[in-house]
Amino acid sequence: MSSLPNGTVTFLFTDIENSTPLWEKHPEAMKTALTNHDSLLREIFLLHNGQIVKVTGDGFHVVFATASDAVHAAIHAQQALQKETWDDVSIKVRMGLHTGEAELRNSDYYGQTLNLAARIMSIGHGGQILISETTHNITQEHMPSNIFVLDLGQHQLKGLSKPERVYQISTPDLQQDFPALKSQMHATNNLPTQLTSFVGRERELVEAKSRLEGARLLTLIGPGGTGKTRLSVQIAIDQLANFKDGVWLVELAPISDPTLINMTIASVFDLREVQGIPINSILIDYLRAKNLLLILDNCEHLVEASAEATDQILQSCPDLKVLASSREALGINGETVYRVPSLKDNEAIRLFADRATKVETRFELTDENASYVAQICSRLDGIPLAIELAAARVKVFTPRQIAERLDDRFKLLTGGSRTALPRQQTLRALIDWSYQSLNEIEQRALRHLAVFSGGWSFEAAESVIGGDEAMEGLLGLVNKSLVSVEEKKGLSRYRFLETIRQYAMEKLLESGEAVDIRDRFLEHVLKMAEASSLGLFSSEIEEYLDIFEADHDNIRSALKWALENHPDKALRLIHDVGSYWSVRDHNTEAIQWCSAALKKTENTDGLDMERARVYIVLGWSCVTTGNHRLGRTAAEQAMILGQKTNDPPTVARAYGTLALACLFLGDYTTAYQAAENGDAYSREHGLKNELSFILASRSQMAYTADNDVVKAKQYLEEAEKLSRDEGFRWAYSFSSFGLARVAGVLGDIETARVQFARSEEIAHQMGNKRIIYSSQSELAHILREHGELDEALQIYLDLLPKWKDLGHRSAVAHELECIAF
Repeated sequence: MSSLPNGTVTFLFTDIENSTPLWEKHPEAMKTALTNHDSLLREIFLLHNGQIVKVTGDGFHVVFATASDAVHAAIHAQQALQKETWDDVSIKVRMGLHTGEAELRNSDYYGQTLNLAARIMSIGHGGQILISETTHNITQEHMPSNIFVLDLGQHQLKGLSKPERVYQISTPDLQQDFPALKSQMHATNNLPTQLTSFVGRERELVEAKSRLEGARLLTLIGPGGTGKTRLSVQIAIDQLANFKDGVWLVELAPISDPTLINMTIASVFDLREVQGIPINSILIDYLRAKNLLLILDNCEHLVEASAEATDQILQSCPDLKVLASSREALGINGETVYRVPSLKDNEAIRLFADRATKVETRFELTDENASYVAQICSRLDGIPLAIELAAARVKVFTPRQIAERLDDRFKLLTGGSRTALPRQQTLRALIDWSYQSLNEIEQRALRHLAVFSGGWSFEAAESVIGGDEAMEGLLGLVNKSLVSVEEKKGLSRYRFLETIRQYAMEKLLESGEAVDIRDRFLEHVLKMAEASSLGLFSSEIEEYLDIFEADHDNIRSALKWALENHPDKALRLIHDVGSYWSVRDHNTEAIQWCSAALKKTENTDGLDMERARVYIVLGWSCVTTGNHRLGRTAAEQAMILGQKTNDPPTVARAYGTLALACLFLGDYTTAYQAAENGDAYSREHGLKNELSFILASRSQMAYTADNDVVKAKQYLEEAEKLSRDEGFRWAYSFSSFGLARVAGVLGDIETARVQFARSEEIAHQMGNKRIIYSSQSELAHILREHGELDEALQIYLDLLPKWKDLGHRSAVAHELECIAF
């Protein structure tokens, strides 16, 4: 190799997309493909004056003295890869380029330029070439006309504090359309896109924003339907520039358990539980130094818990403000209350006309119908939701017909004086009328769908409405604006406005159908959870985790109903949901549900098997959160009941959980015995998934208690093969992590890199930040121990803010300690 260029250079990083599953499915074909890939790229990069710094796993790190050479090399390489004939596997490579100053020491480069190039590559897709803004600015004047450049906007890259503008380059013979980049656009809010215009409220906007300027907490109060949520969002949109860390909306309507408020707020910032640290501490630590506006929407059904959470946040976070909406004030010190009035006459008429035009394009506000529209708005007291529901009726009735029907419906309620009525009664009167205007199938659908707390799919609607009526009933409710539809990952998902859901639940309770429909709902959730739980042990685990995530609020509602009415089914549901709770870090919630269900059924006969399985969920959740004594007790109970009912998977899992709990408690004798028994038992009964976990536990004992690296490696290699062959990706991430640590101890740094990257990739796909950060941190430890101090230092520095945002104080302290080395 000739001398490497110094000063300002351009780095090119490459990586094969989805290499891990390709290796798993086609190991022999991948050996040949990787050889061809390496030979092809090496030749092209050298042809364009590039020098290969290193080859890591299945990717190249190449340096060029000029940015133009690097761009042409990337294009040439993608063209060659596209033309190459592959056998059983098709290789697609993502590429990233960045230009800047880099420090050259001992034939290797260091510095932020290097990191940025790698980060840009990591958010791309196979076949895609991404370049930084710097590289784009240097090369744009010399770019040939046949090269297309597409501005992909600013993106927040891993480990970087500021967003980076990224460009895509391609040619006519290369792929040009790709999915969205694997990054977050520079996010300053999570405000929903407003599909309708904001009508009126000019005075309210000015007054509310003025009060917010001088307050830490502004609470918008008023009855349901007055537009508190819409006003909150509009205030937030107008305030975006005033808060450095953005404005963030927290929807509290779907939750009914006050203990979940902090968890719901934390989920907005993608914060997860950490072993031994309460979620509220994690949340406070994350928000402490932030300058942001937090919007808490629909606090009324959890007003005391909302007040407590808000007070704690405001006292701990001096640069943060809260904008709350509720039917009543939170009642804490420092609160400024603003009562949201109804719309003025002209604003109400404008709103009706706007919404009526949206549902019926032929509608026009004319001299003939204007007086009737004014009557409608007046009789509805200017309540926005009521007006919108009335406007939706123009599909069926003229404004005159709507006004006539409203007059009939309100006569009993008004008592001769509509202006004296509470607005909530007026809203209920309208919803009553809207309900009566539905046909019988639509009415049943409205009542039955009230059992869903967090939205539902069409299949879920079928389960509670009945297959024959689901289509007609749901379509009618959507067309009449009583149910909203959103698209997620190509599938439709439905939900009520919260006011409508509460009304529908009242109707369900009045109908005498509530027990039957809630039982149907419970059966649907049970079937969904049972089917999805099986998928958590497959290579498609991410898909099934997302199913659980989307229905988590419904699972909570089903569990609450089951605990009160069908405790045996609560045990079944907890068992099926347990693995999801573990992977997505909902361990504290898991412990709460397990404890409640076990207490509820402690004197119930015939449930030994179900209780044993719940004890397994409890035991694992306790070990994960550091409560090893309770974890041990739960594992022992699971063992007793599992053996009594001859349930081999439960017994095997009990052995594994008991082994880990005792290891962490320092009881090595019991740990060894449990692990050995679990190993033999799992093999005897052909329990491969359970065996992979127990082998990983045995490796940890060998590594931690005996310092026997060779034995630890043997256990891990068998665990890796089992999990890979079975497609058990969660266990695969554990074995990869363990093998990486062992490789580092044995001095094989490159293997450690590959294994840590594999563990990190799997954890990223499954949404578990702890394993991602732990993989990076452990790699840094190994690098430090082998004298690679600069790279290790950079990793520690990158991880510090991430651990801090996750709320893992001990990890922050540990990284600082490592930096001190």
